[in-house]
Amino acid sequence: MKILKFGFIIFIIFLFSFADLYAKDYKEYIKVGILSNQKEFTVASDKKYYFVSNDKKYYLSAGKINVKIKDKEVIILNKSYKLPIKFVSSKCFLVNNKIYRGNIIVNSSSKGNNIINELKMEDYLKGILPKEASASWNSETLKAQAVISRTYALKNIGRHSKEGFDICSQVHCQVYGGASCETKNCNQAVYDTKQEVVLYKDEPAQTFFHSSCAGHTEDPKFVWQWKTETPEYLKGIKDNYCKDNPHQTWTTTLPETTIREKLIKAGHKIGKIKKISASGTTTAKAAKEIVIKHSKGTLTLNSYKFRCAVSADKIKSTLITSIKQKNKNFIFKGKGWGHKVGLCQWGAKAMGDKGFTYKQILEFYYPKTKVGKIKYATK
Repeated sequence: MKILKFGFIIFIIFLFSFADLYAKDYKEYIKVGILSNQKEFTVASDKKYYFVSNDKKYYLSAGKINVKIKDKEVIILNKSYKLPIKFVSSKCFLVNNKIYRGNIIVNSSSKGNNIINELKMEDYLKGILPKEASASWNSETLKAQAVISRTYALKNIGRHSKEGFDICSQVHCQVYGGASCETKNCNQAVYDTKQEVVLYKDEPAQTFFHSSCAGHTEDPKFVWQWKTETPEYLKGIKDNYCKDNPHQTWTTTLPETTIREKLIKAGHKIGKIKKISASGTTTAKAAKEIVIKHSKGTLTLNSYKFRCAVSADKIKSTLITSIKQKNKNFIFKGKGWGHKVGLCQWGAKAMGDKGFTYKQILEFYYPKTKVGKIKYATK
């Protein structure tokens, strides 16, 4: 009887230990848009492979072929086949001389044709980490990045469903470089955190991340002007770890004509710019708005929209400390790099260097969340 009771207790402990793992099934495979509106591209494999069109398989010898796309058809070896088509191989593919794991799909959508990489989520992450972080960083920071990149992908899967894929390979989603960019350190971080995600109320959290917060992370309501209440884990925190990094301070000089042209291109009707100033401050001490006085009146913009319209690479953040005019140029000075929401990568690196574990790093940047394992559904 005692043995039975003990066995039952062990079973209950086991059941609750893996509650997160079996709570919900998530897609194991992801479709990543890697190229769009291509007239032609090359695909190759070092082993015999095939493609599928209209549910029929067509086998190809190992090597490279040229694929032309016209209307809703592709031309392969002088024969036409209807889209969509899928290339399948037991080995990696070479697309335009770039290596990709998994399958390659060509489809047609209302926005044009797309070349898509279909692969396992864990393999997808191997092509994310070296692009979104530095492979030379400490292992705990890389593991933290692996967990939030996995979480972000699962949370935002289907973002490009109208185009026939789940997520793009650009900064709009996460920068993805395929198998060509994989490194041993980053692959190990993915393996060490296999199936782990950041959970909030038993659902994947919205794990935004950025390069450098310069001392305080931001509430997204000041960035993207969210209409819903900000979840408690994203309201912003004081970050004393983000101190010594290449983006702590920055200065950029932009000609008045460049700023005006960029704003006009973004849809704003303005004349010659006379003055630019920051207005209001967020909880993270960034500018709430940018006020532009010009020959036709005054334009007031959300600071993040201004930054994106003019140049997110040159105006590195909305934590703008000064704006001065000199001759026909405007000189911007500021701190940090990125939207400042969620995990600060340079702060996370500093925490890892100081001996914090990846779970401690994640708990710091996403308060009231936990790390748990998810289960992948069969394809």
